[in-house]
Amino acid sequence: MLTKIIYVIIDSVAIVDIIIIINAMYGVGAAYGKWLKHTLVAAIVAISSNILIASSFNAFTAEIAYCAYFASIDWILYFLAGFCLLYTGHDKALRKVSIPVAVVMATDSLLIFINPLFKWHFTIYENTATPGVIFYQTAFNYLYYVHLAIDYTVLVMALLFLILKIIKSYDMYRMKYLIILSVLLLVIFMNLAYMTLSLVLDASVIFYAVAGTLIYFCTEIFVPRRLMNTSVGRAVDDMIEGLILFDISNNCIYANAFARSRFGVNIKTFDLSCEPAASVLASLKEEGRQFGETSYEKTSGSVIEHYSVRYTSLLDKRGRSIGSYFLIQDRTEEVFYLHEIEDARINADNANQAKSTFLANMSHEIRTPLNSVLGMNEMILRSTDDPLIREYAGSIKTSGETLLSLINDILDFSKIEAGRMETVETDYDPHHLLNDCYQFFEQPASAKDLYLHINCDKSIPRRLTGDMTHIRQILTNILSNAIKYTKEGGVTLKISARNIGTNRTELVAEISDTGAGIDEADIPYLFDAFKRINEKENAAIQGTGLGLAITHELVTMLHGSIYVDSTPGVGSTFTIMLPQGIADPAPAGELVLSKTYDEPSYKESFRAPDARILIVDDVPLNLKVVCALLRKTLVNIDTATSGDEAISVCAYRKYDVILLDHRMPKKDGIETFREISEKGLNYKTPVVMLTANALNGVEEEYRKLGFSGYLSKPIDVHALEEILIKLLPKEKVELTAIL
Repeated sequence: MLTKIIYVIIDSVAIVDIIIIINAMYGVGAAYGKWLKHTLVAAIVAISSNILIASSFNAFTAEIAYCAYFASIDWILYFLAGFCLLYTGHDKALRKVSIPVAVVMATDSLLIFINPLFKWHFTIYENTATPGVIFYQTAFNYLYYVHLAIDYTVLVMALLFLILKIIKSYDMYRMKYLIILSVLLLVIFMNLAYMTLSLVLDASVIFYAVAGTLIYFCTEIFVPRRLMNTSVGRAVDDMIEGLILFDISNNCIYANAFARSRFGVNIKTFDLSCEPAASVLASLKEEGRQFGETSYEKTSGSVIEHYSVRYTSLLDKRGRSIGSYFLIQDRTEEVFYLHEIEDARINADNANQAKSTFLANMSHEIRTPLNSVLGMNEMILRSTDDPLIREYAGSIKTSGETLLSLINDILDFSKIEAGRMETVETDYDPHHLLNDCYQFFEQPASAKDLYLHINCDKSIPRRLTGDMTHIRQILTNILSNAIKYTKEGGVTLKISARNIGTNRTELVAEISDTGAGIDEADIPYLFDAFKRINEKENAAIQGTGLGLAITHELVTMLHGSIYVDSTPGVGSTFTIMLPQGIADPAPAGELVLSKTYDEPSYKESFRAPDARILIVDDVPLNLKVVCALLRKTLVNIDTATSGDEAISVCAYRKYDVILLDHRMPKKDGIETFREISEKGLNYKTPVVMLTANALNGVEEEYRKLGFSGYLSKPIDVHALEEILIKLLPKEKVELTAIL
């Protein structure tokens, strides 16, 4: 009786283990997992039948249990063979044999269950060899051996496919098939041993259950982990970074191929006193760190190799230290390219500086003589009423202003390229902006018999907040181009606004012309710098090819957008959209354009006979021009042609304002101003810089140096008189006209 109880306990434990394995099998996504799961389910049926045999007290229940037992063996081997075929990648073979073999197995199982009626395969008899214990056993005939032959044929078929896979597999994957083959051979061996010993109860089913369990652990745990370890090991060995591992006692336990080849690491002799570990730890210690990343240089002859090394503690799942490792990255190529990039940046900066210097020099060299040309031309216009002479002088003035405009375009483009174009937002009246545009372009349009229509939406806010100076520049650039390239018809400017948020609106300007139009293929290149569309046809039209490029950059700088719609032979429409703030949301109402008048004869804006100023310039003609421009203001003027002369003059005479040229030989304007200030000469006298440098940011630089302002050459008489009115003592200035 005790023997029966032991068998029941062993089988029950086996059932529990198999149920746990089946539950784990639900996580297996591969198709072979389903077959292995079915194998284990069939094993549960067989073990349950074995328990029933062991606990039977009459021949009938034992016979039924034996039928279930032998039938379940069929299906254990069927599903086990199917698993082996799928696991070894013989899917096609399984599809061909699965149904025929299943039919054979089903037939065999049916014959087993009808055995009690015909006594074909086995008979039940009582074994009472052990006193007090009754075992029900089977007596076999030849049909039973047919059943065994079917089962072992299926098992051998699975073994053959496993052997075939082992022969064809790579070394790394051969082991997983060898393990499964070993498990199956172990089952066969135990079965043969069991039959040879003729044990009283048939416990071979336990072997199949154990086999299924072992196979599960091999396929889902042992083999994947072994493959993972092998794969990770090879992947780490193939890394283009170095890896050196240490255990908790700082013994080197691993070094990949990179570390071995680059640094000659031998895990038997390598320790923390060897390179690169020693230098890295010393560097981290100097920085007050135990772990972290630092740089390391290795010199091989004349070659310097650059590395980035990270030293990190190795922790287990609970965060406990179990060792440390060095991760080494080769940065030699990166450092090389960084040096190349830095050299390229320095060269680019030098080139940019050279360009800026060239532009500053060009501005000075062109503006200086242009100052004399326009200044003396202004004196001609002031001194004569002869229509012919005034016409000639007017032509000189127009040509000079055109030349000045070209210079300004180049300088503006340089400012934008250098990122030094500044935006200044102020409140402005959109009607005032449109009046400026109208007055500026009415005469050029009329001279070509073109109409100039300017329309403004009545509902546009009365006052907007934005960079009016640059908005005016954008509109004038587009209007100027439209008038240049239009021969008949005219140009229309339409302004509207649409709200885009609280206190925000989008100013929309549409400039349409009836000119030659632009081919669709040319539109993408319209805003390219130094590129003019249809240059041969437009050769007679003056320009640098920078106007639209500058316009596009200004629109972008103001966070706006610009679009072009053009039809050759019909005309073009430029649409500009610029976000603006709303200073006064009240509607601006009807636009009233001011009429343009002929330029009146010059009238000085002030007189200051008691004021005295000093003008310093190394070019006598420039001194002559400024003196001539200020003659009618009655200001007392002293001149100096060098910095040293200006300093000596300031030593004995007090001036109300000093106009000081920037570029002079020996002492330039800045050095002269600094020496005058250091010596305490003309204390608190405002000093204005006269310069041909019109690059962006110069005013701020001059004011930082202590200058009260600056005037750009060619000197505009209105700007000159305006700054003198501002800086001369109020009691010495008598206003005569509004600037």
